[in-house]
Order: sequence, then structure tokens, then C-alpha cells
Amino acid sequence: MKSIRPTPVALIDLLIVLSVVAGFYLLAVNLELSERIVRWMYGYEYLQLDELPLTLLLLSAALSWFGWRRWRELVMEMMARRSIEETNLRMLVQNRQLAQQLIQLQEQERRHLARELHDEIGQYCVAIKVDAASIAQDTRDRLPAAYASAAAIAETANHLHEVVRDMLHRLRPTGLDDLGLVACLKVQVESWSQRHGIPCTFTAEGALNDFEEATNIAICRTVQESLTNIARHACTRQATVVISRQSQGSTDCDSIRVAIEDNGTGISMHDTPAGYGLLGMRERLNALGGNLSITNPPAGGTRIEAVLPVLIGAGS
Repeated sequence: MKSIRPTPVALIDLLIVLSVVAGFYLLAVNLELSERIVRWMYGYEYLQLDELPLTLLLLSAALSWFGWRRWRELVMEMMARRSIEETNLRMLVQNRQLAQQLIQLQEQERRHLARELHDEIGQYCVAIKVDAASIAQDTRDRLPAAYASAAAIAETANHLHEVVRDMLHRLRPTGLDDLGLVACLKVQVESWSQRHGIPCTFTAEGALNDFEEATNIAICRTVQESLTNIARHACTRQATVVISRQSQGSTDCDSIRVAIEDNGTGISMHDTPAGYGLLGMRERLNALGGNLSITNPPAGGTRIEAVLPVLIGAGS
């Protein structure tokens, strides 16, 4: 463990003490205080006051030893506390790295499942609908019962296809790989607005494409989870999603700012909704060096704002 050196304030205090002691010594020499004290105590010999200076000297030495022991204990405690803080900080960094790896593995598994659903179940749903339509066309006039069964099969296949599409949307943001971040977010917002009947305005400012996949996924998941919470808890009539890229001046990084706001009932700062949605968003952003804030605007509702750093040159 590293030794703790005296601080400038402690050195100043020590100089003050030495200066006061030296000044008192010079004053005592000029005023001959010891002789005066001896002459004064001579009249109280029956009280043994002449033994008091040595007793006080011993008391001062004992208090100095006591203070030195307590100072040593304080130094050891501070060193132990600093060691614990360094260990906790190191473990926090390791946990952030582990969380990032877990998020990457989760996204890889989601991408694999989305591909399997699209290539296998999606195509089989299309094949079932085509076969059902063919049967329905052949049996429309001759076999009414078979025609009704074929129509029911086609309807069921349509429903299953919609379920698969919804699962694909949850597993992998629609169009992220092919269309880019901005188009993906626009599709995401429009789809949410149509599904829940809540008007939602989407605004994009600055160069926002060609970021790293982890950044794109974090932004998409943040918007997705925020809109889901709005639909479940906000009781709102309108929502807005704004994403922008802002320059940080002299630094080599810009910042991506994503703000999702509604005019609903708002969220209590002392009673965060249960569940892992907000916690997952915060951990995902923290793992990338970003942060998440939740506030209540003066006009009402809730504002969720995510900020992520991005290197200059990315997304241009």
C-alpha cells in the first residue's frame, strides 16, 4: 500500500505550532517566567505545587503519544479504505466490461434467432398461405367445406406471420442492417404510433449513420424501451423522439443525444417503476461510456434523455 504524505495544510499547521512554541520561549526568557512561577509557588509549598510542572510535562508527553497512536490508526484506516475503493473501482470496470460482453452475446443470439425466424418460419408461413390460396381457388365452387377450411388456414397463417414479424421486430430493430440508424428509428416510431394510436413526432439532426453496431443497438433499444414504457404507463396523447449529434468543442469526441418525451402523467422521481427496462437501458449506455437521465418537464409528462460519446469521423 502507498504511504500517505502530509498535506500542505498539515505542514502549515506544524509551522504555526513551532512558531507559537518558539515565540512563547522567547517571551518566557525575556519575562523570566520560570523564576516568577517558582517564587509564586513557594508560598503554597503545602500544596506541592512545585511538582505540577513536571506532572504537566508528563501529561503533555502522554497526550502527544496518544495523538501519535491515533494518527497512525487513522493513516492505516485511510490506506485500507483507499485500497477498498481502488478494488471496488476495478471491480466496477470489470463488471461494466462483462455487461458489455453479455450485451454483445445477447444481440448476437437475437440476430441468429431473427434470421432463423425469417428464413424458416416466415417462409413456411408464406408457403402455407400460397397452398391455402390454391386450395381455396380450386374448391370455391365444388367443395364449400374445403374452401372454408382453406380460408381458415390462410387466416391462421396470416396471423402467425404477423406474430413472427412482431417477434422479429423485438429481436432485431427493423431495417437497421439495411437502411441505417435514422431510417430504422423512423420505422420504429411510425410502427409504434400506428400500433398504439398515439401521435409521435420523430426528428433527426446531424450525421447519424455509420456508427458502430453497439452504438446503433443501444440507441434503438433505448427508444424501443422508452416508447414501450410510454404506452404502458404514461397515459399520454402525444410523444416526441429527437436524436441529434452535438460537437464537444476541443475534444476528439462528439455526443449523440436521444430525447424521448411525452405529455402524460409523468413519473415520480421517488418511485421508479419496477422492472429491468430502465436498469437495462442505463447499464447498456454506461457500458458504452454514456448515461441516462429521467426528468419531469415543467409542462408535465416524462423526459428520458440518453447521451452517448462518439469519435469524430464516425457517422459522417
